[in-house]
Amino acid sequence: MTPTDFLHSVVAPNVEALESSVGDLRLAVNAFLTLDALAGVVHADRRGRGLEQGDDHAFRNRLAAQHLEYRILRDAAFALKHGQLNASTRLVQRAQQVVAYSSAWDEAVWDRSHWDKPALVWVEANDPAHSRLAYELARAVLNILQNIV
Repeated sequence: MTPTDFLHSVVAPNVEALESSVGDLRLAVNAFLTLDALAGVVHADRRGRGLEQGDDHAFRNRLAAQHLEYRILRDAAFALKHGQLNASTRLVQRAQQVVAYSSAWDEAVWDRSHWDKPALVWVEANDPAHSRLAYELARAVLNILQNIV
């Protein structure tokens, strides 16, 4: 599957599904994992065409250094896949940092959720300044990756 095929057949529909149901944790995880996979597919394609010399890890690190949103998503996807990351350089280290909050009366009343709005999925980074709404993060990373496909 080419990066363009994967983007249009899998990744973009997953991001659009999340945008239509911003509180669905399953859709957020699907969007994050397929966006992360797209980075790998893009790397393999670029390497096959002689546009990349380094390995997948180096490619992802370069993207993360250039784009904070990609770095947050990459770290969240890795935490979701592995449960917990021990590297202190990760902005997201635990799967539990990808979380859905309801706007109903519960623990979410005093945090980021909004009154009378649907549930929201958040990525709660180690540094609160790097925390993001999942659907906004997914769209930002989709835009980044679309520009290099």
